[in-house]
Formats: sequence, C-alpha cells, structure tokens
Amino acid sequence: MMKSYLLWLMVAGPGEKLEQSLGGEIGSLFLLAVIFISLTLFWKRAFTAFIGFALFAMLVSVFIFQPQLITHLGSDGFRWLFEAYLK
Repeated sequence: MMKSYLLWLMVAGPGEKLEQSLGGEIGSLFLLAVIFISLTLFWKRAFTAFIGFALFAMLVSVFIFQPQLITHLGSDGFRWLFEAYLK
C-alpha cells in the first residue's frame, strides 16, 4: 500500500504534489485567519464590516478550495433557466 502511494506521488507533477501536501495546511491557516479577523471586527462592533468580510471569505473559500462546486452550480443553473429553450 505504501509503495503504491509513493509511486503515485512520484508520478504526479510538482503542482499536484504541492496541492496534496500543502492543501490542508493552507486551508487551516485560511480558516484561522478568517476566524481571527471576524472576531476582531465583531469585538470592535463593526457589524457591517464583519458581515461583508464573512461573505467575502465564504466566496473566496468556495472559489479556491472547491472550484468544481462553482462549475456544477453554473451548469445546473443554466439548464434550469433555459431548459424550455434547450428542448
């Protein structure tokens, strides 16, 4: 099992290896930064900035960490809107 995993890592390109090894850590650091900034804005009672930052952080996290979700939402939305014209 371990040898096949190591072989698979050696076959993957440098970008894929970097994504697999650092993807989780970058996501954790991003979440930590979002929590820290959100709590700071909340304690300062800057509620408008807090809500704006929270929405921005949600959009950025979806675009960076799950881009396939955006692709599926776009194609499903297009089919839903124009299904009468597609038939």
